[in-house]
Amino acid sequence: MDLLQQFTGHIRTLDAWEPDEPVIVAVSGGVDSVVLLDLMGRLPEDVKPNIIIAHVNHHLRGISDDEESAVRKLAERYTVPVYVHHWRKEDHPDSGIEKAARDIRYSFFKEIAQRMGSRAVLTAHHKDDQVETILMKLVRGSALEELKGISAKRSEGTVTIVRPLLPFTKKNLISYAEQRQLRWAEDESNASVKFTRNRYRQTILPLLRSENPAVDDHLIRFTEDLDSLLSLSAPCVEEWKKDILSFDNDALYIMVPALKQADEALQRRVLSSGIKQWSRKQSYTLGHKHIQMIIDWLKASSPNTTLDLPGGLTAERMYDRCMIRKKESDSRYEIESENEIEKKLAVGQWIELGDGSSMGLLTYESFRSRESSQNERHLYLGIPFQSTPLTIRHRHNGDRMTVRGMTGTKKVKDIFIDQKIPREDRERAWVVTDSTGRILWVVDLKESALSLDPRTDTISYVLVYERM
Repeated sequence: MDLLQQFTGHIRTLDAWEPDEPVIVAVSGGVDSVVLLDLMGRLPEDVKPNIIIAHVNHHLRGISDDEESAVRKLAERYTVPVYVHHWRKEDHPDSGIEKAARDIRYSFFKEIAQRMGSRAVLTAHHKDDQVETILMKLVRGSALEELKGISAKRSEGTVTIVRPLLPFTKKNLISYAEQRQLRWAEDESNASVKFTRNRYRQTILPLLRSENPAVDDHLIRFTEDLDSLLSLSAPCVEEWKKDILSFDNDALYIMVPALKQADEALQRRVLSSGIKQWSRKQSYTLGHKHIQMIIDWLKASSPNTTLDLPGGLTAERMYDRCMIRKKESDSRYEIESENEIEKKLAVGQWIELGDGSSMGLLTYESFRSRESSQNERHLYLGIPFQSTPLTIRHRHNGDRMTVRGMTGTKKVKDIFIDQKIPREDRERAWVVTDSTGRILWVVDLKESALSLDPRTDTISYVLVYERM
């Protein structure tokens, strides 16, 4: 069976377009894309689409203009339209030019597809490209989900990227091109070993093939088996994700006890899947080693500790919950500014606290004559007038207080730890002191030994805290 017959059979199984439907064929002028264009032009009418050529002139090499001219001649030969994008030298970045060139290409291909009403963009990736990609990812240490190699079809919004040459080797394509007497351009950069893919192509893979001529098929079968196993485990991973993870636009939340109940391999799969899903819009990247780092840290860390992660992310453990989010570069300044807030509260006065809550200091007589709301908390005090005005502030390092029902004093920090208060909530907690600096109340957490039972007859003032 010749290549055209094999290609036609493969196209029928791909089911990527309807007959006469417009499709975009990416043509660089190299042998791979020239063969793809020729095969597409020779398809039987019942599977043949309307072909539109897209070409990017990168202006990276001296022959770039010659390649563009050759592609335009191919368009004339096959009587199909061609669209060309020029990536001018002045627009080239100083570094990362390979990735930038790829981004430019795909952006242009998708733009033409949308303009022409096409659902499919065809590229000329072949079996050798697939093997090289798999091997590079293995050596790089990519996550399991990324070891599947190049997909035959990949949806990107309304456009599907289709790789119809993946079953065929470079040798197959060159043999076909020679038989058909096709003309193509040779990219001299393919000979340079300064590019990673070229080193694999020219040095590493030939050595592996000398050890086992079937290594290409083995690598591809490995990724196919891996894909099958990942598909089988996906429902289990999704169920565990419901108990372990949640996220919003700002943060990913991990329930630590639920995570620890899972097998470690499952922990990695759940975190990998969840982080990938959460970071898709934010474009954060956490690899296998970072996921393992998070797991190891959650095993050994104590509550209220943090872990720095790449991409400007930080993980913060708050007792049974861990939060991964973008670092706030000025968060320390904001906390210090909040901690400097001090509001004086005189008898008969009400003040707004800036977080939707308010506080008032009332005489016992005026307190009894008013109606209380369900949102109020009360602290009953027998302090003299000289102990006022009170001070409302956030906690300070070294704060200690006498706790009602206990002997001696206790650090406010230890109260937060005992109550399992998250670090960020500690910074927002309100502390009330008298005029001498004695702490009367850590609001909603602990009352001092100076607070009284509401049924006593020695109450002089009532501190009222109202949360909206």
